[in-house]
Amino acid sequence: MTQQQMMEMLYAGIEPAMTSCGFIAERKADAPKGSSPVYERESQSVIDFKSDKGRARFVFNKDRIHLLFGANDIDLTDDSAFNLDSTYLFVLEEYGEKDLKSLVNEISEYMTDTYLVKKKVNTKMKAPSTVSKAAARSGAMAYDPITLATKFAGMFPALKDDIKENINTYGEFLCEDFFVNHANRYIMDVIRSNNPQQMKKVFNILGEVYEDGTNEVQSLIAVTILGEIKNDPHIIQQIMPYLTDTMLEPVLAANERLAKSKSSQLRLEHPPKYKPKKQKRPGLLQTLMGGGQPGGGIQQ
Repeated sequence: MTQQQMMEMLYAGIEPAMTSCGFIAERKADAPKGSSPVYERESQSVIDFKSDKGRARFVFNKDRIHLLFGANDIDLTDDSAFNLDSTYLFVLEEYGEKDLKSLVNEISEYMTDTYLVKKKVNTKMKAPSTVSKAAARSGAMAYDPITLATKFAGMFPALKDDIKENINTYGEFLCEDFFVNHANRYIMDVIRSNNPQQMKKVFNILGEVYEDGTNEVQSLIAVTILGEIKNDPHIIQQIMPYLTDTMLEPVLAANERLAKSKSSQLRLEHPPKYKPKKQKRPGLLQTLMGGGQPGGGIQQ
């Protein structure tokens, strides 16, 4: 399929969800009545939507579709005036209608179940971009902490406000603060209850993000989240069937280390106070295990 055909099929797929969220496609002033809202801009294809909540723009550029949001009075000629919200991978030479259908479902679900529930286009801080499943699986991008947090907010809706508060408080997403003080209690309640259906949901999220995640998010999962188990043999036995082969050794090693090191336990329970970042530091897993440099895993 061509770039134009792909974007027209994308529009046809997401239009019902966009409409239900109050977003109506905009067409160029000189476009024939009933024509497609997809328009070409140099080598890019663009679809614009408008609502009383603001504007949304999908831009297909090379092999990626960028979802942008902005206020209604935004300068439509300047993409940089928008907030970049999400990026989706779509390689025309390799992907087909099945991949497009999956992308339509992902965008539609995001718009109806996540984005428009709490987010607004005019918040104090720009909402960080998340990584799509297609981009992570292809290796073009890697899952990061904000994406992990967003996935759990989909399972536990109360966390959506906690994400927003975290970002507005620190000016960026502070993942250890968010999980230690908010998300971990939901996750651990599921693990302690050992409900098979809920356990599967939680570990599907953890496993998916760990397999295609950055070193930072892998550390977050193995130490900050699953380190809460505190090497309890009963709970360790409960989670064993749900751990992926890649997660197994780091999770068990982190729990063993935490059981032996009081200082590591204290660091996990009371993360260091926030300081603006000057340079990238090794993840908590590398620090805990005694390594100064991150190694292995996927880097963005």
